[in-house]
Amino acid sequence: MNLSFKQINSFAGWLTFFIALFTYVSTLEPTVSFWDCGEYIATSVKLQVGHPPGAPVFQLFANVMSQLALGDVTRQAFYVNMVSGLSSAFTIPFLFWTITFLGRKLFDKGQLSISQKIALIGSGLVGSLAFTFSDSFWFSAVEGEVYAMSSCFTAIAFWAVLKWESVADTDEYANRWLLLIAYLTGLSVGIHILVFLTIPSVVMIYFYKKFPEVNWKKWILANAASIGILGLVFAVIIPFVLSLFGWLEITSVNTIGLPKNSGSLLAFLLISGAIFYGIYWARKNNKPLISQCIHALVFLLIGYSSFVVLAIRSNANTPIDENNPEDAMSLLSYYNRDQYGDWPILFGQSFNSQLDSKRPYTDGPPAYAFSSETGEYEVTNDGKASKPNYSKNDIGFFPRMWSDQNNHVQNYQKLMGVKTGDKIEFKDHFRFFIDYQVGQMWFRYFMWNFSGRQNDDQNRYELSKGNWITGISFIDEMRLGPQTNLPNHFLSNPSRNVYFGLPLILGILGLYFQAKRDKKNAWVVTLLFLFTGLAIVVYTNHKPFEPRERDYAFVGSFYVFAIWIGMGVIALFELLGKQRTRLSAAVITIISLSIPALMASQNWDDHDRSDRYTAREIAKMYLNSCEPNAILFTNGDNDTFPLWYIQEVEGYRTDVRIVNLSLLNTDWYIDMMKRKFYEGEAVPLTFVKKEYVQGTRDVLYYQDLKISGRWYAKDFLKYALRNDEGVFFTAFPNTQSPKKLQFFPMKNLRIPVDKNKVIANKVVEVSDSSKIVDYIDWNWNSNVISKRDLMLIDLIANNDWSRPIYFSTTVGSSASSFFWLQKYFRLEGLAYRFVPVSTEGSGNQFDFGSVNADKMMSIMYNPDGDESKFNFGNMEKPDVFLDETVRRSTFNLRINYGRLASELSNRGRNEEALKVLDFAMEKMPVSKLGYDYFFLNLIEGYYKAGDKEKAKNYIDEFSKVMENELRFYAQFKGADKRAVKNEIQTDLQFMQMLARMLMQYEYNNSPLTQEEYNNVELIQLYEELAELCG
Repeated sequence: MNLSFKQINSFAGWLTFFIALFTYVSTLEPTVSFWDCGEYIATSVKLQVGHPPGAPVFQLFANVMSQLALGDVTRQAFYVNMVSGLSSAFTIPFLFWTITFLGRKLFDKGQLSISQKIALIGSGLVGSLAFTFSDSFWFSAVEGEVYAMSSCFTAIAFWAVLKWESVADTDEYANRWLLLIAYLTGLSVGIHILVFLTIPSVVMIYFYKKFPEVNWKKWILANAASIGILGLVFAVIIPFVLSLFGWLEITSVNTIGLPKNSGSLLAFLLISGAIFYGIYWARKNNKPLISQCIHALVFLLIGYSSFVVLAIRSNANTPIDENNPEDAMSLLSYYNRDQYGDWPILFGQSFNSQLDSKRPYTDGPPAYAFSSETGEYEVTNDGKASKPNYSKNDIGFFPRMWSDQNNHVQNYQKLMGVKTGDKIEFKDHFRFFIDYQVGQMWFRYFMWNFSGRQNDDQNRYELSKGNWITGISFIDEMRLGPQTNLPNHFLSNPSRNVYFGLPLILGILGLYFQAKRDKKNAWVVTLLFLFTGLAIVVYTNHKPFEPRERDYAFVGSFYVFAIWIGMGVIALFELLGKQRTRLSAAVITIISLSIPALMASQNWDDHDRSDRYTAREIAKMYLNSCEPNAILFTNGDNDTFPLWYIQEVEGYRTDVRIVNLSLLNTDWYIDMMKRKFYEGEAVPLTFVKKEYVQGTRDVLYYQDLKISGRWYAKDFLKYALRNDEGVFFTAFPNTQSPKKLQFFPMKNLRIPVDKNKVIANKVVEVSDSSKIVDYIDWNWNSNVISKRDLMLIDLIANNDWSRPIYFSTTVGSSASSFFWLQKYFRLEGLAYRFVPVSTEGSGNQFDFGSVNADKMMSIMYNPDGDESKFNFGNMEKPDVFLDETVRRSTFNLRINYGRLASELSNRGRNEEALKVLDFAMEKMPVSKLGYDYFFLNLIEGYYKAGDKEKAKNYIDEFSKVMENELRFYAQFKGADKRAVKNEIQTDLQFMQMLARMLMQYEYNNSPLTQEEYNNVELIQLYEELAELCG
């Protein structure tokens, strides 16, 4: 059977799809992951409203897929994750066909020879499979996030414009491909706006097709137009539509007196009428280009209309209803991500810029909220003096170091050597842009995917964490210091992946070859590469350092480079000259396929999540730590989103109300907390909406009026609710933008304790009733009280011990993180319970309050795998990879198992303590989690429980690992030695801690003779290594 090249091309493309699908399904996470995945799964399964700017299209797809679970709530997450797996798999054949289409243009026009066809198919296979097995793309393919679907839409959109280009001259309906791109672009607003970045390349392909003869002037104008159209769609059309809806809504309701949403209906009719008239006019006056543009706008808006889903579901007041975008005004704020603020891009302030002395603040737009009482939109924040206005002398071009948060300022200074009082110039910003934003936040990720990755530890300029490598020692030594005698745990880390730079070399060869043979399309591809890479770097203006690695945001540029990897195969074939035979084409293809095969073999073990349930089980740990009907305060993504998932999707422990402290500064979130959902009663807050609406009591500032004594918390709340002039002061009084701010005059609070209620509600056992304090004396050691803080004070002052209140142990590691309440904490699992018993801590940041040993023993020691107790989601299995996020999540587990064992030993329950420690070591083995500061707790636990032999063995193992690391670092010289200074100091500190523990428990801290001292091997080893690394 003779197959045409078109048939072979189609078959090979689908072959790559099935290879990718098998890969991603085989390695797919079966349940929730950390970070945003828990939120996306929860909001998809029940069509709720997630964080701005929303992803309704992803949610709709995922909701349909989740129905395949057929009512099994434990399988719904798998099917939502499958949306990413399928999206990623579908990305690959479109990449394949893009490569073969562009690759065809590298050959002479006319009929392809069989050898050329083999090389062309080979190029598509190598390029598409290299992307299939690339680090960042594979990561997104196996979890329920939006980036995989975004990549799929990007691939289809770019392929579609190539399809249009191929039939534009022969198919009278060719423009349907352009309309498809417009529709995909509109839909992408409901997934991720990264798809917008294909627009410049689409415009340039259109330009080259319509204007074959190009000069520099036309070329420059076309490029400018392509960027302008991107700006028009992203910054004008999309926001304008919502702005029009919002303006007409306010006008119709407030001015004309029409019902709510009548302005939105009017806006819809107005836009529809304008579109119909525009199409009619264009046809009547024979303006085909204008007609095409209007049709493209229609399809863009049809795709964009998916946002209506968010408003519909928000009006249902779903349990997760972030930002409450119920109407046009709130939906505009939601899309604009107003919650997160803005940042400078091309012009703006530096981190140390000063406010203008005459007008330090300018007015921002007012905020509106619909009042059911008046039937109108009321101004909740007039926006007066709300936007910082920096001195013109301190505003410059391309401000890269702009954030004035303390930790960011410290990192700017550390990385760039600038000082707070320095004048930050363009050269300083540009150096930071190249060194950090491009080098650290894009190029490093790029090299991870096409050269190799050192490990998955988050990098903050350490030489031993998260760098790109080649696997070729002498090359890596140029950047990372000596690569010989690497410790075994460095080499055996599953996330250490080396490709020897082979994908990179092949891609560079392909880029060069395409630029030489096909300059027009080479520029089109380059434009897409720049916009999905460096343009994102410029726009996002990253601060040092991000909470996590951000490589997933740049996958589009890695996709483009995979095109050049495919082109590299053709380049190798063409380099053969007269030796270009069928056999040579096949040999080159087979040899080149070894590159994606190498990438697959290197990446499989650290991308395989098929048996990992850790995020799900840790979420259950938090909830199982709480008594029924509890209120649990959390703070970050990873102690909130997995809990949302387990409650919303699996219906687990819905009696516990989760209160995220980061969101509690917003009125819409307080609204959510005041409503009952499932079995969870409303959080008993006494504030009413008008008292906490956004713009009201956002921040109170301390003014020292020299008042002594303590303030009863309820009296303080009454003071905070006053609106008279006596509670306000004027900031910036002698300027054009004075600000009226509310203040509080006293920091010392007091809450009386009803001991009878405490005992009746079993907050404290009767046997411990003598420990109950008469008052909670609470010192607020800050000069500000935010809306979140007011809600916390309100809850604690008025709860009256009727409901258990907990703080997740991950809320923070300092007293301020826990609002200076830590001496009233009692550790119960992975949460601190607020109790009226004062316990002075040891001063250790991880040793707050007392320990409820009996409860912790009942839930944390679980040898039988009871579902209502702590389980570890296969953490202990050798083949289950634990990435850095999972490993970090075990820090508190190690600490708290150690604290439990210590408390049991203090009570003389050594046998139980040893059971707890052995169970912890079984479920969190050092082979998976390594040796760190948090492991010291467990070693000391063995000593306290009387098992000196096991403790000593762990000390020996720990010290051996530190010895190997220190002997490795001892090879470093000069600047490299200075770069690993912190690692050396940390390892030596660990050695000191181990030595102190040894002296305390093996020698009872007794003074040693010189001979005895010389015989303590650990001390001698420490001194040797300290001298070696000195």
